[in-house]
Amino acid sequence: MPPENRPFLKRVLPSALLLVGTLAWAFALGMILTALLDADSTAPEQPRQVTEQPTLSTGRSTLAAVSQTPVPTATQSPTAVPPTATPAPPTPPPTNTPRTDTDSSAAGENTTAQAADDVAPQDDQAAANPDGESPVENDTAAAECPPPDGWERHVVQPDDTWFAFFLGSGGAVASVDELMQANCVTSRWLNIGQVIFLPPGAADNAPLSAPAVPASGALDSGEPAAGSTGPRPANCPCTISVSPGWRREQIAEAIDAAQTAFTGADFLAATGANASAPFDFVMERPPGTSMEGFMFPGTYTAQNNTTAEGFRDMLLEAFANAISPQVRADAAAQGVTFYQALIIASIVQREVHGPEAQKIVASVYYNRYRDGNRLASTIPVQYALGQPGNWWPRITNTNAEADTPYNTYTRPGLPPTPVDNPGLSAIIAAVYPAQTNYYYHTAACDGSGEVFAETYEEHLANANCD
Repeated sequence: MPPENRPFLKRVLPSALLLVGTLAWAFALGMILTALLDADSTAPEQPRQVTEQPTLSTGRSTLAAVSQTPVPTATQSPTAVPPTATPAPPTPPPTNTPRTDTDSSAAGENTTAQAADDVAPQDDQAAANPDGESPVENDTAAAECPPPDGWERHVVQPDDTWFAFFLGSGGAVASVDELMQANCVTSRWLNIGQVIFLPPGAADNAPLSAPAVPASGALDSGEPAAGSTGPRPANCPCTISVSPGWRREQIAEAIDAAQTAFTGADFLAATGANASAPFDFVMERPPGTSMEGFMFPGTYTAQNNTTAEGFRDMLLEAFANAISPQVRADAAAQGVTFYQALIIASIVQREVHGPEAQKIVASVYYNRYRDGNRLASTIPVQYALGQPGNWWPRITNTNAEADTPYNTYTRPGLPPTPVDNPGLSAIIAAVYPAQTNYYYHTAACDGSGEVFAETYEEHLANANCD
């Protein structure tokens, strides 16, 4: 190297060596980081820890959806021709094992699937605890949810409601929701036998939720029983479902289970013998009769300002929309008034379900009625003997002789009034029945449905399930 270049190398060489060393160090560090990342990506994934949140439950399943029924028109059912009368056969006596009648779950016009508040109205003889819960199980649940200091243990009885306990608390709680929160529940349903805790005196001071027991003779006169009436604190919108085949008292129970401003007793008064309403068909009913039969099944919503009369008119409006004037006029083809056809429809409603079967059963009662025979149906007798907690009692040889105008075993002709509030299919069946020569019907021994007979001997063979 020439001597003149040596000073330049002495200046540049150290810097170049430093740069090379820095690059080498950076390269080595990058390799180390890459190796670490590759090792982490190949490690097995650890399972995630998920903590489930407990769900509160009161053992009540959600309420089933209510099905909608199409509105009939005058062209849906042809005008029927009465069948030729045949000699009246003997009337079969009731047996000790009559059929079990149950309400249909189908509802009428303008229905939506919604759950009702508080205790659900229970048709016929409900089980002591419909959800199978026992007080022991409920005590266990209560132990897991300590009550506020001083609150008292209470076992839920028939007709108990959260709203009634709120009223009976005398201001110890601010709302129904506060009662429910204190018991660690989220449902407004109460189950019979369920253990809850209430402020002192809330259960003793709670107002009755069931309508008053009808006085003797009140059923036949159509007059509502005496009971507490007038406004009460409301907490609505309130959904009230009316099932086909319910009597007015059952609707009153559903009202009392809700938190409407009016009571079940108010409703009974608004639909009683002396009540009037702005609908021609209901005002054409015989004097001294209630509006039984015209309360159209369905699901209805009451507001805080809804009155008993306003709620009644909702049901009557639904009736007017479903049962056209032409349908009502066509009842004359059966030799009856529409009110008499409604009586037959109310019996058919609780005897059998299904539109076609209802038309055949309606023909049985028309055949017997036209021949001057006794209808021999248990349904009107049940209506006469029904009481709160058992609106449709069993009819056997011991009570089949009850002295009442509704006893179709001992009296010929039709009962004086409808015995429940039938749905659309039963009313259509009574106005447009099948044309048959049947005089008897009973449940098939194999449970496959209804069987029919023209003679009493055939009927006995059908009813003999031994």
